[in-house]
Amino acid sequence: MKYMKFNWRLSLCAITISTLVVGCAAPIQHNQSAQKPAQQNQAQITSLLQKADRSKPIKSARLKAEAARLLLSMGKKSDAALVLEQINVALLPPGMRFDIAKLQAEASISQNRPEVALDQLERFSASNQEKLLTEQKITLLKLKAEAFELQKETVAEVKSLIKLSLLLESNEAKQQIHDDIWKKLLILDHTTVNTLLRSGTNSYYEQGWLELINELSSTTQLDAQHQSIANWSQLWESHPAKTILPTPLKGLGQQALNVSKIAVLLPFTGNLAKHANVIKEGLMTAHFRHRTAGRAIPEMLFLDSGKINTPIQLASIINEQNIDLVIGPLTKDYVNVLAADQHITIPILALNYGDQVSREGLYQFGLSADDEARQIAEKLWQDGARTVAVLTPTSTWGERISVAFTQHFKALGGTVAVRDTFGETSALSEDIARFLATDKSKQRYKRIKQLVYTRNIEFEEHRRQDIDAIVLSALPNDARQIIPILAFNFAGDLPIYATSHVYSGTTDPVQDQDLNNIQFLDTPWNLKPPSQDKVLISQQRNNTNSRFGRLYALGLDAYRIVPYLQQLSALPNAEIQGETGKLSIDPSGRVTRTLIWATYKEGMPQIQQ
Repeated sequence: MKYMKFNWRLSLCAITISTLVVGCAAPIQHNQSAQKPAQQNQAQITSLLQKADRSKPIKSARLKAEAARLLLSMGKKSDAALVLEQINVALLPPGMRFDIAKLQAEASISQNRPEVALDQLERFSASNQEKLLTEQKITLLKLKAEAFELQKETVAEVKSLIKLSLLLESNEAKQQIHDDIWKKLLILDHTTVNTLLRSGTNSYYEQGWLELINELSSTTQLDAQHQSIANWSQLWESHPAKTILPTPLKGLGQQALNVSKIAVLLPFTGNLAKHANVIKEGLMTAHFRHRTAGRAIPEMLFLDSGKINTPIQLASIINEQNIDLVIGPLTKDYVNVLAADQHITIPILALNYGDQVSREGLYQFGLSADDEARQIAEKLWQDGARTVAVLTPTSTWGERISVAFTQHFKALGGTVAVRDTFGETSALSEDIARFLATDKSKQRYKRIKQLVYTRNIEFEEHRRQDIDAIVLSALPNDARQIIPILAFNFAGDLPIYATSHVYSGTTDPVQDQDLNNIQFLDTPWNLKPPSQDKVLISQQRNNTNSRFGRLYALGLDAYRIVPYLQQLSALPNAEIQGETGKLSIDPSGRVTRTLIWATYKEGMPQIQQ
């Protein structure tokens, strides 16, 4: 006892000295009222420790525990740990032993010493497991999970959370832990999950969770995931996760959107009539294929948005005709009007993106350049590019792509060193020389030559050296001329990432030799082998591979996505495969497209694996 007392006085002295040093170091001008609580706490801690030193073991332990709590609340983690180490728990009742073990683990975790916390918890659990109350077991498992998280031991953390979930009573608490388990399972790679599944050491509950993540991580396709969770639920009928699914999976249990009558609102008269009719043909092709496959199909009503151009008119027709859903409109202005409208309550799948925040029930889907700009920015960043140059045509769509890419790339942390445009073919050389700053190189040479009055000046022309890659948006004919001029201006070594405009949709290995090594992204409609729907349309039309032909794909996908609108909205990571890309829906109701990357090789696009 004397030895323990001697050590304790030393530690008390150390704590008191550290407190005094902190007090002495504080500037005199500090607000005295702010100092009072800290000074009061310090005085209280000193008093508690002095009383503890004079008290019997149980009371002493209680006083030291109270002092340790105060020290932790003040951020004095090492002092708290030191106080707790001085407590002899052997003679304490179970409740107090638990309190001390909890405080010790909390102190170690707060010091970022998870291995110490786990050792403390393990030693306590080994000798007290049978005497623990349920609430105490819950507390210890939470602390274990927290320590494993600090260690980045995700498997051990998951197992602790699963054990914890079995002790909880309220559905709200179970939901929270099931969500946490799911988040952690998503971190595990496929190999780790497979190894665990085959280990033979899992409990029923652990095996069920592992089977669930294994089933659902094998695909991101919504219909396949829906079937996977149905299969899992049948096999794991008694598993807690069947009763309380993780929140991200609840959307999979939702029924597909069932519509009996669809109104298609497109500009069938006016400047966009041709576009509207191509989209209509895509819609009707999907409609026809569903019917021949024996599926239930909705009635389709086609409305001219040139004539029905206000929400009130549209709402009136919806009520009269018992419309369940609207596809359209096509123009951005009309989408903006509907985004602000409160008259229409049924779902609307607009075929363009508005500028305003979308209201509930309004989904926006189109062939937006923003999807391409975002993916190019992400790929450049993943490939290690940090500073890039952007070259787009002098046009509205060129400016839109340039602005969208710049916003996305800067958000990732990248730098756009230059944004420039090109115009007429006759001026391409001058445009690109300006873009790469080789014109400035020549100008500097001329100025130096004038200053030194001599002909014997060695001059080596060079481009700007501050860029890692070039982002290009150009139609095929322009791109075929731009690439050689870039090489002539010493940019042949820079990787080029292009928008879908660079590919006509038809392979031409002779003309496209100059496009070799360009990386670009495009739709499955253009890059993948033709689907049955595309074959069907191609038998009737000769423009399916043109840029205009992408509107057929938009019509097909608009029809296909309708049943999944609610499910995709509820499951941010879910997607369906479409002709225009992999389709998902973000929290604002915007349909985003993930396109396919390809590289020109020997004049032909090859899909990147």
